[in-house]
Amino acid sequence: MQTIEQYNCLSACPDDPSLSELERRFEQSSDAKKVSLRDSWDRQAEEWEKKYRREEEREDHEVRIRDVADWLRQRGLLTPTSSVADVGCGPGRFAAEFAKTAGMVTGIDISPNMVRYGEEWCRELGLTNARFLALDFANADVAAFGLEGKFDLAFSSITPAIATLHGLENLMLISRAWCFNASFVYRDIPMYDDILQTQFGLEPQLVKTSHSHWFYELFSLLWFRGYYPETHYHTQLKSVRLNADRETAWRLARFLLKEEDATEDAAGRVLKYLEDHADSSGCVTEVSECRYGWLLWDVRDRTESGRRSADHRF
Repeated sequence: MQTIEQYNCLSACPDDPSLSELERRFEQSSDAKKVSLRDSWDRQAEEWEKKYRREEEREDHEVRIRDVADWLRQRGLLTPTSSVADVGCGPGRFAAEFAKTAGMVTGIDISPNMVRYGEEWCRELGLTNARFLALDFANADVAAFGLEGKFDLAFSSITPAIATLHGLENLMLISRAWCFNASFVYRDIPMYDDILQTQFGLEPQLVKTSHSHWFYELFSLLWFRGYYPETHYHTQLKSVRLNADRETAWRLARFLLKEEDATEDAAGRVLKYLEDHADSSGCVTEVSECRYGWLLWDVRDRTESGRRSADHRF
């Protein structure tokens, strides 16, 4: 005999996929293939650190970080008594911003180089309530590291650290209250489309990114596991001045093209485009509209049927 809860779910959602199918979609839609590439993230650490310090881009990154932190403060999730984990913390910018309010912040990243940059940044700011841990979070036994149930808020933003089912479960295991995830779901940069079309004869990039599909799959997975994820969309308009030089050309070529196509010739084409569109100061203006999807859920608030259906699944 079906319970009222089961009947309502089946009546409202007759074509819902099975939980195993949702799990499969979640991992396929995410960056799971990037999870354990520690050497790759170590190599990228210096470039990321430079990006966050580059004057022409720094303010836009800081705006997004402050916007997230302010929203969490308004929700009462970032307070002087909060213990916060930043999973997949990179060079520690979110962790540092959180540490300006929270009682204690722990940044976790697979890359020791990222962790080192995070430590250096917090020292520069005089923050003494932030620590960093180099850990393959997606595959770790978080209980063995003493992290289970240690944090009031487990935070993640655009990171493959929770792109596997085990990584997602770890995020929820370390939280005793709230989990947050930000996904990059929409991007419109006319200059990038123009470069692809005029220099390489390629179609514009899709306005929705791979993370947009992951955002949807993560919501669905949480919902059918009995949680009540809240959604919020945040839009950021950016206008960044870029030097029309070879360093910028190489960076854009690597971003816009497949790895095997980002050659010396490709970088030269991008550089030609930048030089042709540069102003009298030798710069181009990159205008963009970026939209982020935020998911917030309480690990304590879950239906009993969701608990039963999730048994032995993660």
